[in-house]
Amino acid sequence: MSTLKLTFVNVGYGEAILLSLFEEDRQGKTFRMLIDGGSAIPEEYEGSSSGRIPLADYLEQHGISEIDLMVNTHIHEDHTCGLLTVAKQHRPAALWQTLRTDFYRTMPLLDEGEEETPTGRNYIRSINDYCSLCEIAGEGTRSVYAGMDVFLHRDLKVTILAPDAEGVESLHRLMEGIRDAASPQERRKARVLADGRMNNLSLILMLEFAGRRILLPGDTNAKGFPVGADLSADIFKIGHHGQRDGVSTELLERIKPGFIVCCASSDRKYNSAPPEAVRMMAKSGAQLYFSDCPPLPEEFTPLVPHQALTFTITQDGRITAEYETKRGKLSP
Repeated sequence: MSTLKLTFVNVGYGEAILLSLFEEDRQGKTFRMLIDGGSAIPEEYEGSSSGRIPLADYLEQHGISEIDLMVNTHIHEDHTCGLLTVAKQHRPAALWQTLRTDFYRTMPLLDEGEEETPTGRNYIRSINDYCSLCEIAGEGTRSVYAGMDVFLHRDLKVTILAPDAEGVESLHRLMEGIRDAASPQERRKARVLADGRMNNLSLILMLEFAGRRILLPGDTNAKGFPVGADLSADIFKIGHHGQRDGVSTELLERIKPGFIVCCASSDRKYNSAPPEAVRMMAKSGAQLYFSDCPPLPEEFTPLVPHQALTFTITQDGRITAEYETKRGKLSP
């Protein structure tokens, strides 16, 4: 018998998703997959009363040291840099990403001093950390893209829905523009262009286990999903941290989720989880959950501080959810 646990770690404004597959006949061996790693900026976790915790600290608390697969959906600080922190401690057996597997070898170390804004410096940091992550993974680095179906286990299938070949080529051109820029000014222009387009070049994953489907789109916004694809899913992680562009009525009608997860931060950074978006999610009829504790409209029950949100899916397809608090597990 197999059991799948899908854990959304509270990394504030960011995403870190731990997938654990337990099987009774594997003599205690658990397959573990990390999808993004949250931010590596210490200030993201300081002074927060909502339960935020760096991914590496969460894994240490739970005695997790073996990572079978890491996935970096796209190159942004709040998705990439926390993965590097973990990889330095526990080298993953494999790494999925979308660029050519040797691209990182051709990208020089970028100078954060070329950027005046925190956002710009964070993006430079994410590129540098992405290259370091690929170097650690080495021969385990894989390029994945739309059309690939991978059985990670006899009971667990992953389908890559995006980016397609055109999207992959676009991503390469954007990153090559940064690499090949002739001056700091041209390099900055190339970085701004790549940064602005990166969200909708995120890996979109569809996981299938025990007849259940889980849709994880990175930071893809509501208009970035592939046309004509079957997006129906039981669990849907909203794209772009629940910002207004991350969700639409039309998208929710395509997915028809039973459960929605929103990775907005407790300080609602970048206007994540605005009231109108939260109400739209709830109106879909799905049960609504959050990785952190953003303030909710007055008609909703306030969230309890928690370090993580975990869904458990049993072999018969039953889904349960619980928040992990300092006082133990809490069923919403």
